Amino acid sequence: MTLLHIKQLRPGMVLDKDVETIKTGISLLNSGAVLNKKNITLIEKNKIEYINILEKADDTDRFVIIEDKEFKRKHEKLTKETELILNNVRLGKKVILTEISETVDDLIDELTENNNILGRLRGLKDADEYTFGHSLNVCMLSTMVGKWLNYSDVELKRLSFAGLFHDIGKQKISLDIINKPSNLTDKEFEIIKKHTIYGYNILTDTVGLNKNVSLGALQHHEREDGSGYPFGLKSNKIHEFAKIIAVCDVFDAMTSKRVYKDKESPFIVAELLNKNSFGMLDPRITFEFLNNISKFYIGNVVKLNNGMVGEIIYMYNNTPTRPIVKVKNEFIDLFKKRELQIIDVIS
Repeated sequence: MTLLHIKQLRPGMVLDKDVETIKTGISLLNSGAVLNKKNITLIEKNKIEYINILEKADDTDRFVIIEDKEFKRKHEKLTKETELILNNVRLGKKVILTEISETVDDLIDELTENNNILGRLRGLKDADEYTFGHSLNVCMLSTMVGKWLNYSDVELKRLSFAGLFHDIGKQKISLDIINKPSNLTDKEFEIIKKHTIYGYNILTDTVGLNKNVSLGALQHHEREDGSGYPFGLKSNKIHEFAKIIAVCDVFDAMTSKRVYKDKESPFIVAELLNKNSFGMLDPRITFEFLNNISKFYIGNVVKLNNGMVGEIIYMYNNTPTRPIVKVKNEFIDLFKKRELQIIDVIS
């Protein structure tokens, strides 16, 4: 049994003790109940700050969490539909938005009801095909950023489509180049860079798709300092969808395993994003992304570059890449000990 703060609760966790109101002692939830968004809100409204959560007997995962089958079902459905659309584009067919629109709506609803995007991504099996898995991950991460930026429902769906189809232009490029397990030649990289323009043309030609979606695909490799492609645009000329996708694209690509590289620690990637937010990436969006996802790492077991293994117990708001880690009875403040880094998230 572990006592968790209300901010650390997430749907799927199992109560290890009855939850009672502070003043009257009336039972709100019984031991063994599975938390969802509604009863977490109920706990918050009754101003109960700490809850007893059931732990597992083994060391595989710290808490008992009921599998989010509904989310996985919707994710698998969208994966299949996305794969079909991308394969059709490779065959020269047009995108039919009605074939996927309702499924995107369902996934948005699931995401916006539960902030724990990282927990949900970790709960999914690695996609056999990186292109499809990456497209969905960027879609989901971008959707969460849009939520954190208080996007309207209409804009949130457009952003979701932009994230889902940001790399659709790669379907017009040879698979020998896309799947090459070694470094690209200069000529091959010039070909790859054309995927942004191909994507813009495909999405502009898609009936019912807002132009902002096309701009997200066209500009997601542009950079704040003008060093990106295809046009070398600077900050004020880059659409916000593209700025959001740029951050999510880099994060997912670097934290995913590829045929030619292993995945990086999300904290090492976060530090890179933070560093690049003062030149290449939009600083406001990067901070919003890092500050929000960092909250879900509290309680995670991590490995440091000195070999120590410990639990994240505190995240700094202004420095989300340098938390406090508890190793046995020692508290290690990574904000002060700059020589240390988190190299892996174990659980």
